[in-house]
Amino acid sequence: MGIHSLKHTAMFTQFNHLPPHSKIWVYQADRVLSKDEVSQIEDVLIRFVGSWQAHGADLVSSFKVLYNRFIVIGVDTEVNLATGCSIDKSVAQIKELGSALAINFFDRTQIAFLEEGSQVFTSSLSTIKSDIESGKVKASTLTFNSLVETKEKFDAEWLVTAADSWLKRYFNTAAV
Repeated sequence: MGIHSLKHTAMFTQFNHLPPHSKIWVYQADRVLSKDEVSQIEDVLIRFVGSWQAHGADLVSSFKVLYNRFIVIGVDTEVNLATGCSIDKSVAQIKELGSALAINFFDRTQIAFLEEGSQVFTSSLSTIKSDIESGKVKASTLTFNSLVETKEKFDAEWLVTAADSWLKRYFNTAAV
């Protein structure tokens, strides 16, 4: 049973049905995910979010795999809040998936960008300044803001130009 055939099972809901206040977590893979890996991730996460609880209370939650590079998990916080232990369980689930698939979802030193044609490329924090100076990353290059915390922010601010992100300081320096 794939993600697209499920509408609402247990406490799993379609990602686009999560309300704007929902809490969001974004996990970036350190490499492109294959079609088979995406299917495997979807199968595991459907089961996980369908039974995810906080202190015995069901969490209305969902997820998406985007650009074959990101896992985005969301919880409707008006129904029940995800607490420390339930958040720890979701992190453990992502770590387990990473271990099983030889993928690191926790490398925060890689900054992801979107090229024309929906291809994702990454730059290391250690090379970002030279990537900007060389023109590999431009002010208009789209980048992913993995720090968004709500569905509303995800919808509006997950994908922004580099000049409108925390990277803007590099463009101001480069222009001087």
